[in-house]
Amino acid sequence: MKSITRVLLVGAVAVTAIAISAVPSEAAKKKRGMASGTYYGQLCTTPSVKAGFGAVMIWGYGNKWYQAAVTPSCLQPWCPVACS
Repeated sequence: MKSITRVLLVGAVAVTAIAISAVPSEAAKKKRGMASGTYYGQLCTTPSVKAGFGAVMIWGYGNKWYQAAVTPSCLQPWCPVACS
């Protein structure tokens, strides 16, 4: 009976340790956001609420993504690559 209790206790501790070690990596993924662009003027598309449409973003001044002014949205077959 004691050996079964010890096995269950060790298993519970192991599962807890694995769960705790996975938490920071998930938080870092959420915090990261969109990947940076490789050159100024690079375009990418973020998915929109409406099906078939996307919001166009442009890599610009200050090394940030901005909403494109000339073409702020696009129809799916003619959109730039997806933002990652």
